[in-house]
Amino acid sequence: MTSHSEREPRFRNRMYLFMLLLLLAYMGMKAWHVSIAVSAFEGQVLEGNTPGAAK
Repeated sequence: MTSHSEREPRFRNRMYLFMLLLLLAYMGMKAWHVSIAVSAFEGQVLEGNTPGAAK
């Protein structure tokens, strides 16, 4: 029994394109989220000693 993607290469190519678009959308959303997080804490200073914090 053959799968749908083996019978129709166009379907397989569309699925690869769909996965690529989902990956790009995820990366875009993560970049937007990180930029908002960085801008929210920009210029704020930690008060006191914070052991184990990233430098």
